[in-house]
Parts: sequence; C-alpha cells; structure tokens
Amino acid sequence: MTWARAVLGACAIVYLAVSLDHLGVFPAVGEDEPWIAAAPYKLATEGVYGSDLFAGYYGVERHNYQHMPLYPLLQAGVFKVAGVGVFQMRLLPVLFGLALLVVVFIVGRALGDERVGALAAVLLITLRVADGGDATGILLLDRARINRYDIAVPVFGLLALWAFARAGRAPGPGWYLLAGTLTALASLSHLFGVFWLPILLALLVVVPLGRVGRVGAASLIVIGFLVPWVPWLLYIATGWDDYRGQMLFVASRFDLLNVSFYLDNTLHGGPISIGWMVQTVLDLPWHRIGSWTVVLGIPLALAAMAWSARQDRRGAVWLLGVAAVAQFVMFLTLLSVKTDNYMIGLWPLGALLLAWFAVWSWDRGSRLLRSAVAIVLTLILIEGGTRIAHAQGSARRIDNYDAFAADIARCIPAGSRVLGLQHYWLGLRQYPYRTWLMAVNLAHPLYYHDPMTLDAALDRIDPDIILVDFYMGRFLRAAADPDHPSHRTKAEFDVFLARRSAKQVCTIENRTYGSMIVYRVPK
Repeated sequence: MTWARAVLGACAIVYLAVSLDHLGVFPAVGEDEPWIAAAPYKLATEGVYGSDLFAGYYGVERHNYQHMPLYPLLQAGVFKVAGVGVFQMRLLPVLFGLALLVVVFIVGRALGDERVGALAAVLLITLRVADGGDATGILLLDRARINRYDIAVPVFGLLALWAFARAGRAPGPGWYLLAGTLTALASLSHLFGVFWLPILLALLVVVPLGRVGRVGAASLIVIGFLVPWVPWLLYIATGWDDYRGQMLFVASRFDLLNVSFYLDNTLHGGPISIGWMVQTVLDLPWHRIGSWTVVLGIPLALAAMAWSARQDRRGAVWLLGVAAVAQFVMFLTLLSVKTDNYMIGLWPLGALLLAWFAVWSWDRGSRLLRSAVAIVLTLILIEGGTRIAHAQGSARRIDNYDAFAADIARCIPAGSRVLGLQHYWLGLRQYPYRTWLMAVNLAHPLYYHDPMTLDAALDRIDPDIILVDFYMGRFLRAAADPDHPSHRTKAEFDVFLARRSAKQVCTIENRTYGSMIVYRVPK
C-alpha cells in the first residue's frame, strides 16, 4: 500500500519540522540534560569517558558508570561531528524519535498490515496523552526534545520483537541472534530495556518453532544478548570498586529481596502505579480526547486482540498484546523511581495497540464502528494540532539558555572552579565545573562510604564560585526552618560561607530560569 508509506513520509516531515523548531531554546534546559551530556563531551574533546561534574567522586572523572553506555557513546559522536551546544545535545533524541516512527511502522506492518503501521505513526505525533503544560502533551514530540536516553529503548526493543516474529517464519538461527542483540542494545540504552529479554524467552514457550527448537532459540537469544554486554562488563571490571561506589546513588532502586519493594512500586510508585492511574482517571477532564482514547481504547484493544488470537492462533498479532501487557506489569512492579520520561518506553506499544484496534474495528464493516473510528481520529488530530501550535507559541517566549549562561559568565573570573547545579554546566563548560549533587553525595551516608558534613564536602570541592539558582534558593529558604528535615544542610552551608568569607557579587534575573545568585569564595 503505497499510500501507507506516503503517510509515514508525511509523519516524518511533520515530526522533523516540529522537533527541530526552536530545539536549542525550548524547553528550558533541565537538570538531567547537561548531566547526561557531560561524559560524551569529555569523550569527544579529550578521549576520556568520564564526567568532570563529579570529579573526585569514585573516579567518575576517569570512568563514568552513572549511565548505560550506548546513548553517551553515540552522543559523543554527535558532538565530534556537529560541535557542542543545546541544539546538538538534543539532536540525538530527535534522531531516535525519527527512528521510532519508522520502527513503529515496520512493527505495525509485520504484526498487522501497513494500515496499522501508518496509523500508529500518526498517533505518535498527534495523540495527546499528558497535560503537557507549555509543551504538547504528545509524548514522542515532547520526549524527543529532551536529552535523555529513554527514547532509544523502544527503538531497539520493538525491533527485537520484530526480529523475533520474523524468526518464527524464517529458517536459520540469524533472526533469534538478532533479537537477542537488539534486546541488549535496548538494555545498554537504559536498564529497563532488559525487560524485553524475559518477554522473548517466555514467548518461546507458546510460539510455533521450526528446526531450531525452543532450547536452541533461547540459547541464540541469550548469546545475542550477551555479546554486546561483554565490553561493558569488562569496562566495569576495570574499575569495580569505583563502579560499586557510583552505584550507591541508585542502590535503593534494586531492593529486589524485599516484598514491600514490589508492593510500594505497584501501589505508590509515582507515574505507572495503580494509585497514580486511579487518581489520573478521576482528575481527567472530559474534553481530553487523547487521554480518554488511551484509557478506554487500550483495554478494548487487548480484549479484541485476545479474541482475534483465539480465532487465528497462527497470526503474530497477539505477540504485540503479550509484549505490551508484560512490559506494563514489569514497569509497574520493578521500577521504584518512575518519571514521565519513562513513559516513552511504553507508549509506542500503546500506539500500536490503538492503531491495530482501529483497523480491526474498521474491518468489521459496521457503519457505526467506522463512524466512531473516523470521529475519534478527527478529534485526536484537532487536539494534537492545537497543542502543537500552543507549544510553538510557548517556545517563542522562552529565553535563550546560552544568553543566560553568558550573563552568568560575566560575573566569573577566568579559570574559576564553579559549583552549581548541573543545569548550567553546558553553558559554563569553559570553567572547571562541579555539581551541587557531588557535595550532597559526599555528605550523605547512603551515597558515600565516609560521609562528612556539607561544610567539609564544600572544602573538599574547593570552589572559587558558588551558584545559587532558583531551585537551590528555594530549597535553602525552606531549609532555614529549624523543623525542616534538611535544616542541617542549610546551617552547614551558612558555616562554609561565613568561614570562607564568601561574598555575593552578582544577582542575575531571568524570566525563564529565574534568579541566579553568584558568590565568590576567597582563597
């Protein structure tokens, strides 16, 4: 169906036009983006895969274990070729988003037909799932503008599912090996990508297999998975003690032997938890057509898919339903820290389910069903277009990050060691820059083997300049209350400022990034 491929091409053009517009400005640079970019920058400019943001914290300036390696290595290549800046930092997620559009089309075509793939691509760039605030609320468009590695996971995970489906129809072991390798790439982008491995292995129990056999297929998938992991494991082994130290920051996320861990994740784990879902539905306005389409449409799609698979056991479409449910259950139970960013790992499966259900309903031939599909799709397109226009208007009101960083830099003497939140490292990378998180980690008994006071941690970092931005300022004002749980942190910071005779030398106001206070710390 050439029209379906034309739809995919149109989706790609719209996606790139929207995603590249004001990419270097909107949204405002967040805390994770420069943090993730710091190691790729050092690799591209110095040939060392380390992060100077945390220099002195378990060797992170020499070997970075804070993030899975695939995305940072690719981003280092982008920096090497395209230079460094906010636009370049966000270019890689845009490219992964484009790849995701194509992959969703390929998977939809393989598990349904080209209509499913084309409609899923349309839904990815038009269906508003979240409120969005100043952004669109369309997950792909919003997540592709932020420098995070989550968006890489569904690209490789869905390709792994596609390769697995092909393996059941093609002779030879290659497709199973490829499925395992693609699963490894998903997990080397973000650890939750490993969820695809047990799914594929479990599906081997029920799918029809050829001469390879179940044990052989499972072995090939595991081998394909392990091969890309070997270099990363060897890299970890070269700095095992530092790896263990750097992982202290996230150790609480792996309390797998504690039953309450799973209960808390399921019931109260923020986004993608039962409590969150119930409250979201209760608070959902009636006019949010995209969100209601997800809330009502996905359960109906799964029911229709189960019925369809019961009628035709040879079809591969049920693989999508099983994978979607299994992924959701693992996100629900195994992730203790869940953010809106993680939703992109699940949402492409949801788009495929809705697209398949729409095509399935259309093919029933009922005039009522076809009218309902057409009306809902029209309303989705109208809502999505309105939100895109809203986000473009918001982008024009955002102040330039580089201009704000330049204003800060005018208050900082050359060569100064700067302590500030990681948000501003990219614009101030000409200075030796340390993040406030390092000082906090050194003073936290769970994050450092020999914890110290914040005053001592700041002495160890020995900054010449301290930046107190809107977020740190708000925290310090709240912590000034003696009953605040972090009051001791505020008191120890005040001790450091007084003991080192630190002076406030600048206050910079910005309508997007708020107030920035610059302290100079004499030697």
